[in-house]
Amino acid sequence: MVFCRFRCEVTPACRLSFFEQIRRLTEVPGIAFTNFQSGPNVSPEGYGMSFSDGFMMDFASRDDCFSYLAHPIHQAIGARLLEALEDGAQGLLVFDIDLETHEKPSGKTRPVLHQYRNPGSSGAAQPND
Repeated sequence: MVFCRFRCEVTPACRLSFFEQIRRLTEVPGIAFTNFQSGPNVSPEGYGMSFSDGFMMDFASRDDCFSYLAHPIHQAIGARLLEALEDGAQGLLVFDIDLETHEKPSGKTRPVLHQYRNPGSSGAAQPND
C-alpha cells in the first residue's frame, strides 16, 4: 500500500495519470503484480494524516516485489511522483504486509482487479480497461 500527499496544485487528472502509469507496469516484462487499486482517501474518520490518495497491489513473492522496485521504469515514475508530492518523500507512506505470515480470514474475499476510484464520479469503482 502506498499513500500520497499530493501538492494542492496537482490536479485529480494528474494524480490519476500517475496511478494509471503504475498500473500499466504489469505490461512490462519482468514486472508482475495483481489486484491493483487506487483512488482518493474517502474515509470519514479523519485519521488520514493529510494523505489524499493511495494505491495498492499484490505481489506473488518478495522477488516479484523486488523486481518491481528495481525496474528502471518504476524508478522513473517514482521520481516524477515524488516531485508531485508535498515535501517530496515526506509526502509518501509505503506500507507492505506479508500476507503469508498473517492469519487468513475464514471467509472468501472478493478479488478486484485493476480498478480505481475517480473522484469526479459517484464513488463507485470504475474499470480502467
